[in-house]
Amino acid sequence: MRRFAITLPVLLLTGCGLGSALTNASAENDQYKSCVINQIEDLQTSNRVEGMDAQIVTSLVITACKNREDTYVVAMTDLAMVLSGNMVTREKFLEDEEDELRSDLHDLAHDLVADRL
Repeated sequence: MRRFAITLPVLLLTGCGLGSALTNASAENDQYKSCVINQIEDLQTSNRVEGMDAQIVTSLVITACKNREDTYVVAMTDLAMVLSGNMVTREKFLEDEEDELRSDLHDLAHDLVADRL
């Protein structure tokens, strides 16, 4: 009963926006992955990765997918706002979490580069 009493206000505050925020955040994560994979494939097709270090390729891919990264950070911020019922400001969330979100995406890009080279 106690869990229900704690969970109910959160669900009421977030309302139906939770489903769409989760869907959007997931879609943006998939878009970022797709961008990274496409960039790797483009580099491989043009033979520009011959002799390149994985770290250099990762940097190129991250730079090329910067717009997708920014969109993902916005989607995750929107999700956090919905989950918190807007009790945390966007600025505070970004101050606390933006670097970690970007770092996670960069790690993902590095892993995808390492897998595909």
